[in-house]
Amino acid sequence: MTKRSARKSGTGIKSPTPGGGGLFHNLEIQFEKVYRQAVKDTQGKVSIKTHFRYRDSMKKFLSFCATRFRLQNLRNISDKHLEAYIDYRRGNETSEKTIKGDLAAVRFFHRYIEGARFQLSGNEKFDLASTPDGRADRAWSDGEYKKMIALAERLDRPEVALAMRLARYAGLRVHEITRLSRKDAEQALAAGMLHVKGKGGKERDIPLATEAAAALKEACEMAASENDKLLVPPGEKTHLVIKRIQNFIRRHRDKVMESGKEVNITFHGLRHAFAREQFRVKVGELKKIKRALAEVSEKLGHNRPEVTKIYLGSEWKK
Repeated sequence: MTKRSARKSGTGIKSPTPGGGGLFHNLEIQFEKVYRQAVKDTQGKVSIKTHFRYRDSMKKFLSFCATRFRLQNLRNISDKHLEAYIDYRRGNETSEKTIKGDLAAVRFFHRYIEGARFQLSGNEKFDLASTPDGRADRAWSDGEYKKMIALAERLDRPEVALAMRLARYAGLRVHEITRLSRKDAEQALAAGMLHVKGKGGKERDIPLATEAAAALKEACEMAASENDKLLVPPGEKTHLVIKRIQNFIRRHRDKVMESGKEVNITFHGLRHAFAREQFRVKVGELKKIKRALAEVSEKLGHNRPEVTKIYLGSEWKK
């Protein structure tokens, strides 16, 4: 399909793979009416490229809402949908800048939803007041990490402490951690290697450091059967456990953060700390920076050295 024919058909940007089955299809039909009205009212003010980009972002958002919330009517979109989508995107390592673009698209079309029941809040409500510099240091210091671990243990939040330990010493994403079962952990402890299926279906094997192995062993004691998830109790929704872990850090980070920090610490910043430590070790072992960078990239599960440089921050600049 040529660029011109794509514009005529209204596709422009490849649509996301829909979730929620018939519910997404129903939302899509409603949205096409909203889309046509929005384009008509903003023609000449908003570029065709922006219309297509916003359309793609909105469809991804609606697919999520159909799957997670069984949303049936555009009029019912509210802050709870935005908040859950932000957590989901953050869990998939989407940049804050991209998330803000997604929300801009949702708010743009929300203005054209006839009879919308709720007003959508601004970015400040969702801790998106400013976009962190992708190359700023987002890694936790050892002091910040130890203080937050101590706080989680003192407040009787073992799932938070264990999740932090696995992110810090195995480089796991929060979604990867909450997906692990007791059986997965026991196999990893026996082999000394954790097999992980990560973002985009990419699989990797992570050698277990002493601290990561200890965390897995403790987590096994929280799961009754081998099929139980390590940190998600039976009957609990995984996304709610993830949200509680992330919210714990956001709620308490001011108590542990060092002065002069350029950006707020988040759960994802523990992967940055893991990446830096691994890079220092690999450079010492291999004496070759590019090879060390490639190996750390593989451990992180994205195999993109350019992205790994961002994780390394000031460590790479050295």
